[in-house]
Amino acid sequence: MSKAKIGLYLFFILISVAIAWVLATGGFKIGIVLLVAIPLPLLLITVFKYPEYYLLVVVVIAFLISLLSRYVPGIPFGLSVDGILVLLILVLVFSKSVKFEPEYFTNLLSLALISWLAFSFIEVFNPLAKSKVAWFYSNRGLSIYPVMLILLSTYLLKEFKHLKYFLIIWAVMTVFGTGWGLKQLILGVSQVEKQWLNAGAASTHILFGKLRVFSYFSDAAQFGASQAHTSLVFGIIALYAGKVKFRWLLLFISLLSLYGMLISGTRGALAILAIGGFAYFVMTKNFRIVVLGLLFAIGAFVFLKYTMILQSNYQINRVRSALDSNDPSLMVRVEREKILEGYMHDKPLGGGIGSAGYWGKRFSPGTFLAELGTDGHYTRLWMETGIIGLYLYYLMLAVIIFYLGKRLWFMEDSLHRQILVAFYSAFIGLCVASYTNGLLTQLPTGPLNFISLAFIYKGTVKTSDSPRN
Repeated sequence: MSKAKIGLYLFFILISVAIAWVLATGGFKIGIVLLVAIPLPLLLITVFKYPEYYLLVVVVIAFLISLLSRYVPGIPFGLSVDGILVLLILVLVFSKSVKFEPEYFTNLLSLALISWLAFSFIEVFNPLAKSKVAWFYSNRGLSIYPVMLILLSTYLLKEFKHLKYFLIIWAVMTVFGTGWGLKQLILGVSQVEKQWLNAGAASTHILFGKLRVFSYFSDAAQFGASQAHTSLVFGIIALYAGKVKFRWLLLFISLLSLYGMLISGTRGALAILAIGGFAYFVMTKNFRIVVLGLLFAIGAFVFLKYTMILQSNYQINRVRSALDSNDPSLMVRVEREKILEGYMHDKPLGGGIGSAGYWGKRFSPGTFLAELGTDGHYTRLWMETGIIGLYLYYLMLAVIIFYLGKRLWFMEDSLHRQILVAFYSAFIGLCVASYTNGLLTQLPTGPLNFISLAFIYKGTVKTSDSPRN
């Protein structure tokens, strides 16, 4: 054995001993910090050579942030996403191998998101805003992440293998999440999770003595939406009429995720499947499939709305309540919107980004918007950016939907198109489902969605650098 190898082994042994000693004497948090700090020089070296893989690491982190925050509280793991994205932006700026591509900034997808970003920066000067810090934290998922993810993905994820890696990571992290959820359902929650429930989450996660499974996600709503998102995407890919490798594995992931959605007790996620499924039927350009899809949707609606079949099953019962016009949670939402109408009529720019919801309670507790509750993504936008901001956001979504839909419509049939149509259909479903939950801004759904949109744009560009088999 050479002296160099002996020295390397001794180095790693010393590092291992040091980490073990820190964990034993300084606690788990310091050990985590040390584990992150040690490979930092290696990260700075390799990020210029393999930046595309660090962007995929963001996807993994987006899934695991809630798990890490729950088990290792006090460390702002969320800022790791910011750190990697900013680092990758610097790589694009200073790397000699990266050429400036004007079309990446001037296409309607990027322009729509950049325009919304510009408006969000104007909101910094909103005279009603209580906290600039709240604006930063809240605006990351609202407008900053989407622009960064779209631009980084169009620059870095150029090959078909990157799309495959993206789907593999997505599938693995989702199956892991479903398995964690099944563990909670069958074996019960861990002590850490029990503490989280006892701290206040039990009021929304234990209903009639039944646990709304939340897996390792931030809450049951995000878990259920993520599972529905995955179920739709992988189900659509598996339905491709041509040759599909691992078709049965894709179907298994889709059905497993569907079960994960059911045990979460999340009713709003139904919109992802219903609206996203209908969008897929339309994008097939096959009238027969559209009609069959409509008949299936009508049958499912009649089953849930007008029958009591399987009512004793808690998951079916919970989903069925989503169609009840007298559902208590729906009535509370309607009453809250009536209260907001009176408060917001003279506030066309809202109370400022970060004034409502979680960040409002954290940085401006006791204020009207912070204490009222948001109930959904669009209600929050109305509260924070006013009617002007809400309509601008609707316009942004409409531009993206029509722009990418048109590009996909004229794309030749292939497995690649099927994957992109799955992404597109899920995006439309997420837009509707965000009425009750902030899915477009939450982790991991937000990053998954915006990277998916970048893949759609790149996949429908007839150039040599579009993703290819």
